[in-house]
Amino acid sequence: MREIPLVPQLARMLKHHRRAVFFADDADYVFATRSGRPLLHRNAARDAFRRTVARAGLDAGGQRLRFHDLRHTFASHLIIDVELDPAQVSRILGHARTSFTLDTYTHLFAQAKHLDSVRTRLARSGFAILLERAVEPELVAAACTGPGADV
Repeated sequence: MREIPLVPQLARMLKHHRRAVFFADDADYVFATRSGRPLLHRNAARDAFRRTVARAGLDAGGQRLRFHDLRHTFASHLIIDVELDPAQVSRILGHARTSFTLDTYTHLFAQAKHLDSVRTRLARSGFAILLERAVEPELVAAACTGPGADV
C-alpha cells in the first residue's frame, strides 16, 4: 500500500460521494458493492469502468480505453503538469526501481521542470480546474439542500 496524492477537488468529490451512499462510515469503502464489500479489480475495471467509458463516448475512433491507461495518464500528469522528478513519480507509482520509471517515461521527463509543491501544482492543473467546474454546481446544490441547510 502507498499514499497517492489527490487533487483537492477530487478529494472533495470523493467526500461528497461518500456522504451520498449507504455505506458512509469511516471504515467503509468509498466504492463498494450493494452489500458494502469492496469493488474488486475485475468489478471496477471490467464492469464499472467499461460502462463509464461507453457513457462518456471515450471508445470512439476505434481505440479501446483500458483501465491501465488511467495510470499512464496520472503519471503523465505528474511529469508534465506537476513537474515532479523521476524519483518522486517512481515512489508514487510504486515502481521498484526509478530506472523503470525513467525507461517508461523518459520522453516526458525531458519536458518537465522541477517545482517545490506537488499539492499546490495539482490544485492549479487543468484537470483540477475541470473537476472544480464540473462539481461546484453540484456541491453548492447539495449544501443548499443537505442536512443543516437553511431552506
